[in-house]
Amino acid sequence: MIPLRPLGLGDILRAVVAVIRQYGKVLYRQLLGVTVGALLVVPAYAVFADAALSGIIEDARRDPFYTATGGQVAALISVAAAGYLLLFGFLLAVQVIATATGTKLVRHAVLGLPVTARQLAAEARPYLWRVFGSFLLLALAVAALLLVGLLPAAIAGLAGAGPFSLLLLPVAAIALGAGMYAQVRLVLQMPVLILEDVRPTAALRRAWRLNEGAWWRSLGIPYLVNLIGSAAAQILMAPFFFLGFVLMFALGGTGADGAWEPSAGSMIGLSASLIAGLLVAGVVGAPLTPVTNALLYVDRRIRRESLDVALAQAAGFQPVPAQPARSVPDQPVPAQPAQPVPDRPVPDDTERSGPAVPAQDQDQGPGPGHAVPAAERPDPEATGPAQA
Repeated sequence: MIPLRPLGLGDILRAVVAVIRQYGKVLYRQLLGVTVGALLVVPAYAVFADAALSGIIEDARRDPFYTATGGQVAALISVAAAGYLLLFGFLLAVQVIATATGTKLVRHAVLGLPVTARQLAAEARPYLWRVFGSFLLLALAVAALLLVGLLPAAIAGLAGAGPFSLLLLPVAAIALGAGMYAQVRLVLQMPVLILEDVRPTAALRRAWRLNEGAWWRSLGIPYLVNLIGSAAAQILMAPFFFLGFVLMFALGGTGADGAWEPSAGSMIGLSASLIAGLLVAGVVGAPLTPVTNALLYVDRRIRRESLDVALAQAAGFQPVPAQPARSVPDQPVPAQPAQPVPDRPVPDDTERSGPAVPAQDQDQGPGPGHAVPAAERPDPEATGPAQA
């Protein structure tokens, strides 16, 4: 599924699709509980919004010159803030779960191992709070960097020092660029945190060092994957948007002149449909970024630390050692009947395939390299002590 070699753009795109296709049921089952819980909370939010906005909408419909009171403005802000917090909270929970499970899933995919939903949940559960803390730590770091760069220019502009604030704009631009650079450079933070089992601060340092020299890859490949995911999310949100507008027109009323007018129910129906569509699209696209980042992590370690060798061994692909020369099997040799040897001339010594053995005269001693029979060997004691 994932080649054990340095991964190019096409390799990573194919691997993302292969992981989602092969392990999609196991992966999205982890997000099912969050999705169901969010969709169950949406009707409760609709009831709250209806109670808070029904009076405002009715007053605005009766009076063309209506001006909202302070309490009505506060109610409108509270409804909008509750909807935003609801959407942000559930999307954050989905992203945390998808990051932990998607990263762990890539480990099984690289090794070609099967995994069940219960096993994946048990492996990812200890990392949920670490992932949440890492998200928070990274967000605070980027926010602090932006605040340091933008706050002086903002204060100078509010204080009326226009020319001085313009001079601070390059500082703000540098701060924005530095924040973007740091965020892309630390794209491997979550894979390091989960796959190497380290703390959030240690994961930041390790990810910074590991991703050295690969900033453009870390920017372009996730952006391309997210672009494809956004296109798929738009397709998934289209039915919910259509349903929302149908509910809005169906639940709307008619004014004194017979024209259609919105009602509280129509606006609540539209808002609930839009929130449901955003939730579904967010759940479907949530695993794409963690899987892509985990594959980038595998690629960086293959390029810098020869991780492909360790992964091949872990997957069971051991290197084959050099085989010795084949020996005769230790089996009984069947007796062969004696075959008559045909009469043929004995070849000269120079034509033999083996090494030539010089003929020795009877009165000459043995040549070099020939053994002497034990009976003919001289007695060392009779000849005296051995010479050094």
